[in-house]
Amino acid sequence: MRLPLGRRQNICVTNCLLEEYNTALFRNPSKREVPSRRIRSFGRAWPRPSDASYEAASRCTETTMTIRKEAGQALISTTLALVALMGFAGLGIDLGILRNDKRLQQTAADAAAIAGASNTAYGDVTFGAQDAASRVGYTDNGGGQVSNCTGAAVGTICVQVNNPPATGPHSGDNNYVEALVADVQPTYFMKILGKNSVTITARAVAGNLGPGTGNGCMYTLGAPNGPPEGLHISGNTTLNASNCTIVDDGDYVTSGGALTVNAYSIGVSGNSNVSGSGGSVTCILAGPCPTFGIPASSDPLQTLLAPPVQSPSFGNVTTTGTQTLQPGTYSSITIGSGSTVTMNPGIYYISAPGSVSFAGVATVKGSGVMFYLQNGTNPSNGASIDMVGPGSQVSNIQLSAPTSGPYAGILVFQDQGDDKNAKIGGDNNSFFDGALYFPEGQLTLFGNAGGGFNVAIVDADAVVLGGSTTVNLLGSAALPAGVNLIKNATIVE
Repeated sequence: MRLPLGRRQNICVTNCLLEEYNTALFRNPSKREVPSRRIRSFGRAWPRPSDASYEAASRCTETTMTIRKEAGQALISTTLALVALMGFAGLGIDLGILRNDKRLQQTAADAAAIAGASNTAYGDVTFGAQDAASRVGYTDNGGGQVSNCTGAAVGTICVQVNNPPATGPHSGDNNYVEALVADVQPTYFMKILGKNSVTITARAVAGNLGPGTGNGCMYTLGAPNGPPEGLHISGNTTLNASNCTIVDDGDYVTSGGALTVNAYSIGVSGNSNVSGSGGSVTCILAGPCPTFGIPASSDPLQTLLAPPVQSPSFGNVTTTGTQTLQPGTYSSITIGSGSTVTMNPGIYYISAPGSVSFAGVATVKGSGVMFYLQNGTNPSNGASIDMVGPGSQVSNIQLSAPTSGPYAGILVFQDQGDDKNAKIGGDNNSFFDGALYFPEGQLTLFGNAGGGFNVAIVDADAVVLGGSTTVNLLGSAALPAGVNLIKNATIVE
């Protein structure tokens, strides 16, 4: 138990007098008489030697006063420390509140950028963007310029829309819209330091990657640090996409290979993982190439619904010689080595766990064709497709997607519950005029040295570029006339 200050002082003086008394006896041991006078200190009497003086009591009293002064200094130091600790705690609380507000503002900026980019073909970009921000709680009352929020009153909101963006790698490009949302936020504990408000600004850029230059032609949906994820290079491949954009939600991985890229632009959500020879990347759009750290894109084809089972049903089919196939439901299709196959227009429904495969080099042609790969009882036993024969043999394959109906522009559609790996390949006469859609699976694009083939759009969980081929991504230019698959705007910054 801690004694009161006055009681502690009494004890200190008493101990001090005892020490003086014993010191005097030690210095003059012959004088052991007890004097008639007594020194009284705080109600108690103590004998002292005859040569002791009242100076001892004075010194002891001074010691007590020093203790009192030190106790006061400790109280002041503790008070100052508490004020500092409260200041740091208040600063932490303010920063936490402001961080949460910034997160909410980022949602408004993303919504505004997407709405604005969606309106680039129809006008009213600013109105659409500001309306989208208002719907999530940020209505502009600052004149549409973020500079008006600097030094403004608490509660002032500024939603500025720039088409084209004023800064960043997409500045000057009318296909992109930049949204800035500024909000003057009050502070709480920081007011002690004279800071009564803070202006927080969130920024987003969205692109309308529909038809035309800069449209999206490759989407990899797997998140960083997969697997599978992003764009992988396992060979020495050339990827040409000079008129369209590559959007990589994962990492950019050149493990064990070199990739030569010629693209309009490349956006990567993750990081660069160059453990192979790397290759080279060239972008037509000014700015970093690739641009890392962009927000992940959504799946532009995610609204596709699986077709019903087709009739008639053909079971397992292996082609020989010259043969024509009809649309319908198949347990499997094997393209026999040396065969020449014509595929009539329609949907080729491959039931799980069936497959489309090649037994060797062959020729396959078809217009208005879609392969649908059914999902299985679990993601690993769905249907699959492999258009590369044994020993990495590639064939002459010329296929184009339907021109009308709900699957216009879709060439291969693997169900969203099927994660089986797929392989598409061809020689330098091959083309795949349509979208290759593998939302849960890894797609390998493969070809031999000296060969190359054309693809319209690739949308997959991950893409591996194998062999030594050249892949030409043509985007909407390779879709049937009037077909536009990429209808939604995408956040790119």
